[in-house]
Amino acid sequence: MQAVGEVLELERLKEEYARLEQWGIPMSVREWYERQLARLRAELRGRRHGQPLGEIFVEMGVIDRDQLERALSEQGAGSDRPLLGEVLLQRGWIEPEDLRRALEIQSCGQAR
Repeated sequence: MQAVGEVLELERLKEEYARLEQWGIPMSVREWYERQLARLRAELRGRRHGQPLGEIFVEMGVIDRDQLERALSEQGAGSDRPLLGEVLLQRGWIEPEDLRRALEIQSCGQAR
C-alpha cells in the first residue's frame, strides 16, 4: 500500500511541477521524478493483484467498458508504458480519489 501512496504523491508533485514549469524546473528534479516513477511502476507491475484494476473501475461505475478498452489500447506494451491509472487520469476519466479507492479495493480485496 506504501507504493500506492508514493504513486499518488508523485502524481501530485507532477501537477505541481507542471504549474511551475513556466519558470523552469531544474533538470535534476525532473530526472529524480522520472527515476522514482519508473521504480514505482516496476514495483507495482511486479506485484500479484487479485482483480484487475480496470474491472474495479467498471464495477465502481467510474468508467464504462468502452473507456476501459480504449485506455488499455492506449496503454500499449513495454516496460516503460504508463500504468492504467495514469492513462485514465490523463484522459480525465477518473479522479485521483477514484484511483485511490480502486487501489485500496485491489490491494485489500474489499467488497465494492
